[in-house]
Amino acid sequence: MTLDEGLTLRITGVEPGDEIAGARKVTIATTRGAIALMIHSAPEKGHAVLCVSGAIGGFDGPAMLYSRLGLEMPRRGLTIARLDYRAPNEFGECLVDAMAALTLLGGIGHERVALIGHSFGGAVAINAGTLSPIVTTVIALSSQLAGAHVVGELAPKPLLLIHGGADTILSHQSSQALYDRAGEPKTLKILPGVGHGLAEPDNPSEVFELVSDWLLQKT
Repeated sequence: MTLDEGLTLRITGVEPGDEIAGARKVTIATTRGAIALMIHSAPEKGHAVLCVSGAIGGFDGPAMLYSRLGLEMPRRGLTIARLDYRAPNEFGECLVDAMAALTLLGGIGHERVALIGHSFGGAVAINAGTLSPIVTTVIALSSQLAGAHVVGELAPKPLLLIHGGADTILSHQSSQALYDRAGEPKTLKILPGVGHGLAEPDNPSEVFELVSDWLLQKT
């Protein structure tokens, strides 16, 4: 695949690894290096979710959301794939990682895939959502504006934006601006008193419930 930034990546192989707590580590070998995924598989193929993190990388999203999705959503019919970037905070490289993971998910039988990204990853998810035909919806959590200028091209794929009203790292005005630029259908949830990591809702399950309900409806 080749992106507008001039980045070219070719998948050369896929290596399944050990199973850890119900998830299988999968390594995608590419011409730009190895991409690591943790895949929590549903009994049936067809519907999946790709989760991408913020600028520091890693498999876990805010407030352990991605690992909780991996534990709970497969029994509800959704395979959860958690991506660890090869080069965290390098936007073009992280975008091609997401596109490679989407290619893998499509290749193993998932025809409908939702994308979730946190902070820096929100912009990655929005970009990848405009590029991949198998993406059905995008959820951007505490998203940055930089790199998300293509949000208007995402429609008619549904967009859910969630942001903490007390975020001191990226103001909730960032998600408000994305909402204003996006086409329909779109939803914006500002959580009062909640920071960038989305860890302080009055109900600890609030973010999980918002995200899981959306996924079940839109994926």
